[in-house]
Amino acid sequence: MENKILEEIQRARRLAVSLVKEVDVKNWRLGEMERKYKKTCATLGRTIVENDKLHQTIQAWEEETRKMELIEKQNEKLKFELVCQASYVHFMKLQNKKLKRDLVRRCQELERATGALEKQKPQVDLEQGNLLVEKEELNTQNTVKSDNYHKLKKELEEKTEEMLCMENLFQTLIYKERMCNDELQDARKEAIRSLQDMLSDRTTLKIKRMGEVDRKPFQEMCLLKCFGRGDWDEMSAKLCSSWEENVKNPHWQPFKNIIIEGREEEVINEDDEKLKELRTECGDEVYKAVATALLELNEYNPSGRYAVPEIWNPKEGRKASLKEIICYISKQWKTNKRKRR
Repeated sequence: MENKILEEIQRARRLAVSLVKEVDVKNWRLGEMERKYKKTCATLGRTIVENDKLHQTIQAWEEETRKMELIEKQNEKLKFELVCQASYVHFMKLQNKKLKRDLVRRCQELERATGALEKQKPQVDLEQGNLLVEKEELNTQNTVKSDNYHKLKKELEEKTEEMLCMENLFQTLIYKERMCNDELQDARKEAIRSLQDMLSDRTTLKIKRMGEVDRKPFQEMCLLKCFGRGDWDEMSAKLCSSWEENVKNPHWQPFKNIIIEGREEEVINEDDEKLKELRTECGDEVYKAVATALLELNEYNPSGRYAVPEIWNPKEGRKASLKEIICYISKQWKTNKRKRR
């Protein structure tokens, strides 16, 4: 029987060590994924800003193109008018010689007008050339930016796909982490079951029933009130049992929610009528014993409202860590090994 217990202890130890290492590795991988996710979000933001700038540049280029087309239309209209007027002069000269001087005068006027136009033409040609150069530059820029846009779009699609893969991996890690937590809980339950008969108030660790009302404050209070008479022990037992039934009652919920460091937590409602009456009649120590049992039940078994066993570190007044349990098991195993020798 002793060998079997030792084998169970060794198996639990190996399982616990393996699970602790796996949880550390997965926590590190989860941190790496979070950093990659933040980097991808920053790249996506910069891509959106570049797309907005590209859109504004395209709008400006379209506006300049419209202006250039308007100037070209005006030039064509002016040339057409000059041709019409020259044709009209020539026709009148052939039809009526009497109008020769008028035609000459009008030709001179037309020539002066044409000279003025010729003077303006280099400026118009220069402006038109500048517009053509700007158009070519805009076309070149548009081509380059279009290529960049498609490149960024492709990168964005790749990043989006990568993010989806990361999200799926993240969900998988969460699922595996839950499985690991379940395995750790199972290991802890197995440790509690295996150590049930080995732990006591004299050992470094002990089994504490979470949610069970501590009888000692009731005994001390009754001893003081009864001044040492023989019925104080029976009175404390009855009073403690009565409050254990109150604690187990699922319809009694003496709790309230408060915000602590940005998180909502459930604490004892000190204004509850039953608790106020208990504190007044029996004192703070008895009140603390009942409040502690309520909080333990609310943490360990809120639905069932019955006490559950837990491995406890009595020296520090807290639940023993898995590492402490493994160290205790290892120490006991080594002690038993030395005894056998």
